[in-house]
Amino acid sequence: MGKYLSIDGSMWARYAEGTAGRDPMPFLEAALSRFDPSKVGTAIDLGCGAGNETIALLEQGWSVHAVDSEPRAIEILQSRTKSALLTTSVGKFHEVDLSESDLVFASLSLPFAAENHDQSVRCALSAVKPSGWFVGVFLGHNDTWSPDRDTHTVDRDDIAELLDGFDPLIIDEEEFDGPYSRGTKHWHWYVVSARRPPRSS
Repeated sequence: MGKYLSIDGSMWARYAEGTAGRDPMPFLEAALSRFDPSKVGTAIDLGCGAGNETIALLEQGWSVHAVDSEPRAIEILQSRTKSALLTTSVGKFHEVDLSESDLVFASLSLPFAAENHDQSVRCALSAVKPSGWFVGVFLGHNDTWSPDRDTHTVDRDDIAELLDGFDPLIIDEEEFDGPYSRGTKHWHWYVVSARRPPRSS
């Protein structure tokens, strides 16, 4: 099994339990920076975990569809909020039915779709409305987990190919040694922001 995805369903459940209530990941700020703060819309949180980013979006008035493959994660989220603006789905990213949304947000979730990575990305992108944004985090080849068969990594060319037709396409790359749930590791990631062009008049 992989170094991180020796992670079976029960460990993903423990991960959700252990991270409930932490601050939203900083990637959410990158997502919200693409929108007028006085306006809210519809969002998909793809790989929502315990729902920290989902709840932050709800508190700002967004309608959010939260998706996770781990049922316990959705249970935790539903126990934390009764917002009428929240809907949820349990399932793999490439199999869940996603409605068109103003924002599709994927915070360090798509790399763990592994062999279904590209299909999952395409499904996520298909849910972005015209003039809407996709904001997601991809792992790069220099990441400690790159040799792991259960973790999918990419480079800039891969990202450009996957998001062909989106404009602008903004790629912020970072490499550093930092913490994760079992200690420290080398992180290499791309924070990608991409807008689907508006419909032609």
